[in-house]
Amino acid sequence: MARPKSVPGYLHHKASGRAFVRINGTNIYLGPYKSKASKQEYDRILKEWISNDRQLDQAPCSEEPATVNEICLSFIEHAKVYYRKNGAITTEVGKIKVACRLLFEHCGELPAIDFSRQHLKEIRKTIVDRGWKRKTVNERMGHVKRVFKWAAQEDLLPASVYQELLAVAGLKRGRSPSPESKPVPPVSLKDFEMTLPFCPAIVADMARIQYLSGMRPGEICGLRACDIDRSEDVWEYIPEEHKTSHHDHQRTIWFGERAQAILTPYLIDCDGDYDKFLFSPQDSMRLTNVEKRKKRLSKVQPSQICRAKEHPKKTPGVYYLVSSYRRALYKGAKEAGVEQWSPNQLRHTRATEIRKEFGLEAAQIVLGHAKADVTQIYAERDKQKGKEIIRKIG
Repeated sequence: MARPKSVPGYLHHKASGRAFVRINGTNIYLGPYKSKASKQEYDRILKEWISNDRQLDQAPCSEEPATVNEICLSFIEHAKVYYRKNGAITTEVGKIKVACRLLFEHCGELPAIDFSRQHLKEIRKTIVDRGWKRKTVNERMGHVKRVFKWAAQEDLLPASVYQELLAVAGLKRGRSPSPESKPVPPVSLKDFEMTLPFCPAIVADMARIQYLSGMRPGEICGLRACDIDRSEDVWEYIPEEHKTSHHDHQRTIWFGERAQAILTPYLIDCDGDYDKFLFSPQDSMRLTNVEKRKKRLSKVQPSQICRAKEHPKKTPGVYYLVSSYRRALYKGAKEAGVEQWSPNQLRHTRATEIRKEFGLEAAQIVLGHAKADVTQIYAERDKQKGKEIIRKIG
């Protein structure tokens, strides 16, 4: 005699705090555990199951909902494709990973559909208690919201989940326990000049050009010969990718006589390959090895050659990343015995000088700060003004 089928039980999904019933190997979620609504749904489904000869034509909510972890992993894969410039993944992906790690630590196994503004506020309290700066806290909370916005766009979640998170505003200056970030100071010209002799020759030239033109670090790293218009006395560089390019803002950089003098040897070395990046770690290593061979007094021993083949070093890239450019300057500053400074501080130095001599508007033009209310008529006037300034100082 066949054993009768037992009645499926009212079960508790501990990770999400919801009730469910398992029928024919499928979990059917009922709502919050021990709630009146979940028990009524349990009774309704059992009645339907029994009246249908212990079969369900279609179980509602039959699939286990995606967890927060699963949503995060999917978004990170999307971010690796979406956040790219010059073919390389941007630093935005690293920040997104930090936000996803916070979600994983706090509620990774929670069904994403149950994520609420209370969960977001709890995550925020955690990192505030860790002493994170206010701007960083707001930025990471923005990344968390971005995860759920993308999930809603991809129909992985109801849009209401993301809309609820928008009710959580960012922390305000002076109205939260989070400390404020210290402003990035400009580097002194004395420290700048003392650092360059201790940097690779190519990195030193990059820093000089960045200072003269007021470029962003990413703009100097991605510079190619084909990007430079040399038809006039002041050269123009319009990068395809820059900080605000995704907002359809055009960025124009100008090179005066002093910057042109530094750039010219690199343009000659391109040897017709105008798509090549002007500043390459490969070229820098080759120059370094040449200098080492000049200073070497003895021959390279066979054992050294064998060790180099058995344990090859990491192959240098075809262009400098902002991070590697920054590290080279840090190392140079340390060897020079001055306070370490970053490429962004060098940009601040140039901004301070231009603002002091030519005014705030001139600094905004040369440095490429976007202004929402600038019309096409003023854009041409600003372009001419920027060229005039660089003709004098660059």
